[in-house]
Amino acid sequence: MTFVQWNCRSLNNKKIWLHQPPFSTANFWIFQETFFKADDNLSHPNKIFFRTHRSNRFDGGLLIGIPKNISGRVIYSIDNDPNLEVLAVEIHSKNLNFNIVNIYAPHGFNIASIKRFLDSLCIPTFIFGDFNLHHPLWGGNSQSSLSESFVDWLNNSEFSMLNSSAPTHISNPHTSSIIDLTLCSASIYNEIDCYVFDCTFESDHIPIVISWSKFQNTTHSIKTITWKPIITKSIEIFNTTSQPNIDLLTDQISRTISAHTSNKILVDKDYPPWWNAACHNFSRLKKLAWNKARRNIATTEWIKYKKYRSKFKFHFKKAKENYWDNISKISRNPRMFFKILNKLSSHTNPNVTTHEIIFHNNRYVTNPIKQSNLFANHFSSYSHEVQPIPLDYSTENGFLNRNIEFWELKRAISKTKNSTPGADNIPAIWFKNLDDASLLKILGMLQQQLDSSVLPKAWKHPPR
Repeated sequence: MTFVQWNCRSLNNKKIWLHQPPFSTANFWIFQETFFKADDNLSHPNKIFFRTHRSNRFDGGLLIGIPKNISGRVIYSIDNDPNLEVLAVEIHSKNLNFNIVNIYAPHGFNIASIKRFLDSLCIPTFIFGDFNLHHPLWGGNSQSSLSESFVDWLNNSEFSMLNSSAPTHISNPHTSSIIDLTLCSASIYNEIDCYVFDCTFESDHIPIVISWSKFQNTTHSIKTITWKPIITKSIEIFNTTSQPNIDLLTDQISRTISAHTSNKILVDKDYPPWWNAACHNFSRLKKLAWNKARRNIATTEWIKYKKYRSKFKFHFKKAKENYWDNISKISRNPRMFFKILNKLSSHTNPNVTTHEIIFHNNRYVTNPIKQSNLFANHFSSYSHEVQPIPLDYSTENGFLNRNIEFWELKRAISKTKNSTPGADNIPAIWFKNLDDASLLKILGMLQQQLDSSVLPKAWKHPPR
């Protein structure tokens, strides 16, 4: 999720820039000095706005724009003080609440004015504003009593400054300064990325772009595979290959499946984690049948709607059960399963200092980068080349040495689950849709590999 902070110096004559990055790609807008009056109108198809305006002077005015699919409410505001404007909004998302505080101090920010309010905020908070303060802490060449008081408060507060040494205000081509500051709660400091943009957009202030990794947009996609042309092309490959090579055929089939596979990104909704293609398709068919049944009021249309509704409920319930069954298979012991979840939760919780995830050389390794390096060093010490192991058929059991029968291949394919395919991207459903002539050629290739005691290289090595 991205935020853009900008002292726009009148927004009415700069609305055209809102259709350009970083504004067009940002989720939240935090603007100072909008110069808006009470009767000025601002609308956006994807955002709702919280504003303050000054009735006693021309300059000033604050704006916070948030996405329409997120709710918010004003928790604090100051708009009648000639030396300070404040607009604070509490944001309520699906699973996370946080505050946005917007500040404009034309003559320098006096922390004493809202110190009690800022110290009372207990959920993650962002503070954006044109503070008009100079201090060496953020690259200034001078300081004042107000900036000293602000730095003293900052050093003893629960907030951290995100600004770098990049200037945010350009008075003239040869003079620049940092007076637009961005702060966040110390608890989320490691999840924030902040940088100053490279354009002023006709203002004398440069926008500041902030990204919050914990609050990213999650996209859901449905993978659709068109099997009819895949099977037709596969049979054609088998028929045109006189001396089939298993490595070559595997590559051709894999390319054919990839060519007829598409990923459709779903609209941004709160989909449950078990939502799959069957749920998505029958949900869409149910809605279409419902709309058609309401328009026509015909018995056949209502029967069709009830049929799709029943199928949707069936696939939704089945997907939900399979999802939780797969999670429960992590451990058949409920206590062990809870212990695993508890450790994973501790591992991602910044307030927990001892994770006890990896024990190495008589110490616990909790840093994610060090953990990754441990795995990399461990597996890189082993050679990737595997020497061929000859198959030994010397056994008194003649049943093991006889050729594979066609019915055995068919039985093995029918009992194979339609699970996630391996590195070759060929799932079990592909085998189940092949005709007998193609399966006989596959059986011949498998028997040839066993007779020659040499397995394909792709079967010996994991994908790298």
